[in-house]
Amino acid sequence: MQVTSPNVSIKPVTASVNDLGHLVVGGCDVVKLAEQFGTPLWLIDEATIEQACRAVKAGLSEYPKTQVLYAGKAFLCLAMCHLIKRLGLGLDVVSIGELMTASRASFPPELIYLHGNNKSQEEIAFGLNLGDIKIVVDSVSELYLIQEVAAHLQRRAKILLRVTPGVEPDTHHYIRTGQADSKFGLPLENLSHIVELAQVHSDCLELIGLHAHIGSQSHEIEPYLEIIEILADCFVELQHFVGLTLTQLDVGGGLGIAYTPNDHPTPLYEWSRAIARHVEACFTNRNLALPTLLVEPGRAIVGTAGITLYRAGHCKNLPGGITYIALNGGMADNPRPITYQARYTPCLANRLNDPCSDKPITFVGKYCESGDIIVKDAYLAAESGDLVAIFGTGAYNYSMASNYNRTGRPACILVAKGQSEVIIKRESPDDLIARDRVPQRLLVD
Repeated sequence: MQVTSPNVSIKPVTASVNDLGHLVVGGCDVVKLAEQFGTPLWLIDEATIEQACRAVKAGLSEYPKTQVLYAGKAFLCLAMCHLIKRLGLGLDVVSIGELMTASRASFPPELIYLHGNNKSQEEIAFGLNLGDIKIVVDSVSELYLIQEVAAHLQRRAKILLRVTPGVEPDTHHYIRTGQADSKFGLPLENLSHIVELAQVHSDCLELIGLHAHIGSQSHEIEPYLEIIEILADCFVELQHFVGLTLTQLDVGGGLGIAYTPNDHPTPLYEWSRAIARHVEACFTNRNLALPTLLVEPGRAIVGTAGITLYRAGHCKNLPGGITYIALNGGMADNPRPITYQARYTPCLANRLNDPCSDKPITFVGKYCESGDIIVKDAYLAAESGDLVAIFGTGAYNYSMASNYNRTGRPACILVAKGQSEVIIKRESPDDLIARDRVPQRLLVD
């Protein structure tokens, strides 16, 4: 079965070049988009998201009971909620803002999973009031809080327990979450005790499954298979020694994408197929009923669908052959490079057919930090005024963006079949000061 997995390609699936030498995405000339909407500009290619969703669902198709959950923290807005709802995905959220976004988009509550390591009473209540959401429990104290809120609302909360399996993926230590000393999850050795606590409050809590997540931007399949073995043993332990049969197994997400030619992540289709086959084998070998299998890709769904467009500004040639070209964005719209040395692939969107340079340049941002570097060692003959496109910015760019240096966040445009539509408006200077308040005593002439 041939299935395209967009996470292994640096560019969106619709990327091409037209007769003018311009980059085209979603049937739209990005040079014209930059002229129409301004820069910096986030672009999201709808076809890439659709293809990614088809890939992960195809990989799971042989398993009898599955649900793909989109990890909203990667990129979430009203339009994204409507799109993944149309594509048949569920949604995992981690805040009241993400819960409210899902609610405003009329997302089915039964397909919403509430995560996070410090859920507030307000977030838990908001979620339970939406309907039949699932809550992924991260600590014993949180278990008690969910019980209290559910009792007050006269509801029975459906919960999964997040465990730390002690599995460490091949990724940056800031984005690992499955190791034994992680701030996330419950220690495996305490699992039986925590399950017993949940059963004591079974009038308010319905324990339906286990969850584990090893981190983000992993390229390998082996850590996921190891997680499945560990969780299957947990299912056995709970069935034999506590008398509890769980019905849901959530192995998380975190599959990486190709940001540069040196990145070779497991294709999304192969990832989900391997997970499904291993779950079936592990549970069958242990004489366990097959649970509903959940996976939570986020970056692998939206990462390569995104492009950021910048306008090149001043060029600076320094001793030693170093050349800096400043772009009109940077760490405020993409904090990943300064946060954990993320690497990207750029192109000249207005001169895509031009030959590469034999000398490297460094694209830097406009913000007041020396670490505001977008791409090092780009072999492009860039000049002031060029339109620079950075691939692979669909995940964690908008989500992690800030107003550093009092700068507004860019607009986000959804492109599909030659149409371009604003799904997030650009923040204006007026937006930035709209919530400012000045004490009367400071209003001195």
